[in-house]
Amino acid sequence: ESKDYTKALKCFIKAAEKGHAGAQYNLSVMYQNGFGVARDYAEAVKWYTEAAEQEHASAQYNLGLMYYNGKGVAKNYSEAAKWYRKAAEQGDTEAQYNLGWMYANGYGVDRNHAEAVKWFRKAAEQGHVKAQYNLGVMYYNGEGIEKSFTDAAKWYRKAAEQGYAKAIEALEKLKAK
Repeated sequence: ESKDYTKALKCFIKAAEKGHAGAQYNLSVMYQNGFGVARDYAEAVKWYTEAAEQEHASAQYNLGLMYYNGKGVAKNYSEAAKWYRKAAEQGDTEAQYNLGWMYANGYGVDRNHAEAVKWFRKAAEQGHVKAQYNLGVMYYNGEGIEKSFTDAAKWYRKAAEQGYAKAIEALEKLKAK
C-alpha cells in the first residue's frame, strides 16, 4: 500500500510541476491527509492554489475550506468566501451551500439573506440536504425571500426524506401550527 502512495506521489509531483491541475489537486489531497507523505497543510494549500487558479472546482472548494479553518494558511473568511464562490459558480454543491451559509451569517461577506437564498437554492435543487433544510428555514422566517410556510414545508420535506433530523423536527413543528 505505501509503495502505491510513493509511486502516485512521484507521478503527481512530476505532473503537478508541469502545471497539470488534476495532479496538483491530487497532490494537495495527499499532503492534506498525509497519504504517503507527512501531513503538511501549507504544502496542500500551495498546490490547491495552483490548481484553483486553473479553475479546478474541487481545488477551489478545498482551498476555501483551508482558509475557513486556518489550515496551512491564516484563517481568512473573506478569502474562503472568494474560493467558495469560484467553485460554486462551477456548480460545486458543497461550495454553494457553504457560500449560502457565509451570506446567511455574515462570515467573510456582508450578511445578505437574498444571496444566501440564491446559493442555498442552487445546492438544494441538486439534492444537498443541509441546503434544502436551510432554504426551508429562510422561507419559514421570510429571510431574503417572501415568507411561505408552504415553501418551507416543501424544502423541509425534501431534507426530511433524506433522513435529516433537523428537517424532520421542523416539519413536525410546522404541522403542529
